[in-house]
Amino acid sequence: MYFSRLILLSLLCFFVIEIKAQEKSISQIEKIQSIEDRPLNNISLNFLGDASKMSINYEKQFLVAESFILTTKFGLGYNHEFRICLFGPCSSPAKNYLTIPHHFTANLGKRRSFFEFGLGGTILYGETSDPYILYPIIGYRFLPLQSNKINFRLYFLPPPFEDGPLGHPDIYFFIVGGSLGISF
Repeated sequence: MYFSRLILLSLLCFFVIEIKAQEKSISQIEKIQSIEDRPLNNISLNFLGDASKMSINYEKQFLVAESFILTTKFGLGYNHEFRICLFGPCSSPAKNYLTIPHHFTANLGKRRSFFEFGLGGTILYGETSDPYILYPIIGYRFLPLQSNKINFRLYFLPPPFEDGPLGHPDIYFFIVGGSLGISF
């Protein structure tokens, strides 16, 4: 009798431990699924940065791990010629440039806040002596966990000093930028 009670108690403890372990793993799976279900596409409006005064961009994210995301971006923007006219107005209007910014970045963080670093470039269409600019990117990014929510990023672009302290001979290269968009 004593032996059968001991076996019954042992089986009961075993099943309780098994159920607790299963509950924990189910909650962990739900947490991972909620991170993996995050929206991985963005449409955003960029202000300054990326060798543009303003640009509209499409961005695709690749979830590598819960705290590691790779992103690629492609956009169309606008900038104009950088000029300094000391004595009165400039003699001719500033030249306009169509910009095509693009980048590849890695993002490290938790849930919605990420540190971003990578490499970007911009193609300039217009009369320019240097039609391509390559630059590093360092920034902060906020990414929502649900679709149709706002995302934003603030970033710093150390200028490519090969063309002087402004980063390019024809346009003003903004070394900071911001982006506001929607994730889907």
